[in-house]
Amino acid sequence: MKKSSFKLNLVFFVLLISSASSFAQGDGPRSFILLPKDVWAVNARWLGMNQNLNATGTILVPKSEVKINVFPITLYRTFSLGGRFAQLSVMVNPGSVSASALEVPPVIPLPVTSISTSGFSDGFIDLKVGLLGAPAVDVYSYMKKPMEFSLFGELRFWYSGSYDQNKALNMGTNRPTYQIGLPMAIPLNQNLKKATWLEISPSVMLFGNNNEPPRGTRADKIEQAPIFSLETHLSHNFNPKFWVFANLLYRLGGTTTTDGVENNNKQNMLGGGAGIGYQFLPFLGAYADYGTIFSGGPTDASSNMFRVALNFTYVNTKKIKPAVK
Repeated sequence: MKKSSFKLNLVFFVLLISSASSFAQGDGPRSFILLPKDVWAVNARWLGMNQNLNATGTILVPKSEVKINVFPITLYRTFSLGGRFAQLSVMVNPGSVSASALEVPPVIPLPVTSISTSGFSDGFIDLKVGLLGAPAVDVYSYMKKPMEFSLFGELRFWYSGSYDQNKALNMGTNRPTYQIGLPMAIPLNQNLKKATWLEISPSVMLFGNNNEPPRGTRADKIEQAPIFSLETHLSHNFNPKFWVFANLLYRLGGTTTTDGVENNNKQNMLGGGAGIGYQFLPFLGAYADYGTIFSGGPTDASSNMFRVALNFTYVNTKKIKPAVK
């Protein structure tokens, strides 16, 4: 094999799996429904994934096996911005990833097995603002408000997690990612205790360059084309505490380029899954689900994901009650 070809193939495996984040599986159900203002919340999740994509789901690595365990923790606060709903979120993402491959297209002559690392994967800072049907209301007014269509604008900046150029495998991607979305929530009934919601979120991810790839790859720069995503959730409450949901996620694009040479790893895939949720206490809820890729497209993407999420919320009602008649 020529030196230049070996360089590109090694980069294609080792570098392109060197990340571990959680936006491969989307934000999850009930993420795009209007909330009252002045809410503090913490969302803590575990995601276990086995796939031939890097852990962010942004880069396809055919004929590889990538095992990921990440524990994204998101703190968010809702508030009023000019009378409109607004939400600011910050996420950190500790975890671990291991990867192996016996053959990576075209072919690496030596098997790559059992490389692993741990640390912090890519996290994000996110701002979501109501555009239509999303006023900023307190929790008491929110409970009396009719369920209606809401549309939001969302800007998200993904920052790199742990990264060491001397390592073959890293948790962080060593690049910025910018995500622009228009999430929306559509009520399919008007029964708050047995609510049925359809959530739809189209978005585009724009990737910066990794200008310091791992030294062992001898590459100078990794670039990636944008990815279009369409995330949807259908959820239904059987009673105020117990609910079920189904998810779909479509992705298109994301071809990577190593030192000006395109890799054959464009994504065109459809995945989804289902799960259950339960509200244990007014301030504590949880859900669990399973997801997989139904159609991996020409490049045969595959993934299996288990997810468990806990959500803690807090509202200082003492500041609101005096204004309620």
